[in-house]
Amino acid sequence: MSPTVGVIGLGPMGGNIAGNLLRSGFEVTGFDIRPECVEAQIGAGLTAAGSSAEVAQGADVLATSLPNIEALEDVMDGVLRQPKPGQILIECSTLTVEQKISAHARLQAAGMRFLDAPISGTPSMLAKMMASIYVSGDEGAYDESVPVLEGFTATNFYVGEVGNASRMKFLANYLVHVHTTAAAECMVLGQQAGLEPELIHRVLTAGAGGSKMLDIRGAMMAASDYREGGGTMFDVYEKDASIITEFAAGVKAPIDLYVSSRQKFNSAIALGLNHLDTSAVCKAIETAVGIDRELVE
Repeated sequence: MSPTVGVIGLGPMGGNIAGNLLRSGFEVTGFDIRPECVEAQIGAGLTAAGSSAEVAQGADVLATSLPNIEALEDVMDGVLRQPKPGQILIECSTLTVEQKISAHARLQAAGMRFLDAPISGTPSMLAKMMASIYVSGDEGAYDESVPVLEGFTATNFYVGEVGNASRMKFLANYLVHVHTTAAAECMVLGQQAGLEPELIHRVLTAGAGGSKMLDIRGAMMAASDYREGGGTMFDVYEKDASIITEFAAGVKAPIDLYVSSRQKFNSAIALGLNHLDTSAVCKAIETAVGIDRELVE
């Protein structure tokens, strides 16, 4: 019998976690402080709860996808009102290593099991079961959670002690941001050379220079359409970029390409494109060289 999964945080990522689990045949209970996020999943079979505490009491396994440490602390306050010893919390947010370790210690003290488990993939990739998840913490808890992980991601990797999964996620996000910028610069370079954006995307994705970001975000760049619902918006990018930069400084690692990429994203924000998917960095680079393609809105 499949475990009942409680999903707390039903935004662009958490909503897709819940949706995938429901389509995979799991019984899912969910909560979000925004009623509209809960309502969006009820039609798919989600059982709505009125609080994090209510979700925790009715679930065998918990999964959280939250915007910041303050939200996670609030959730833990609710869950720990009546802790269930042995219950597993799969924590999918992108937070600092120190914040994940602190959350682990707090739940462990109450007899619960914590898995640091950030997801690598955009919301649209997650919705299409194309995302990957990195998991660290108690290996026995990971083994028990594999059926749940397989219910909402394409691949999962156990990477050791709590904190290692977040470290791995920082590396993944480094590549996502740099590859997105590289795809945008390449799109602009091609246009300056007289090539059509659609042709650039269609041809390059099949070759050795292809990447998931060229494939997925390059399609948005080719169409000059950065509205993708649930995409990775710039507020998420800014949080993640700060974490990566501070992480690199802490381990004394050079990130020259990342710093350059970050400046391109900052240009997009300065141009007022921060309400769009981060692939809109292409529009900022186009603007810098005088290309004036109309945005699809």
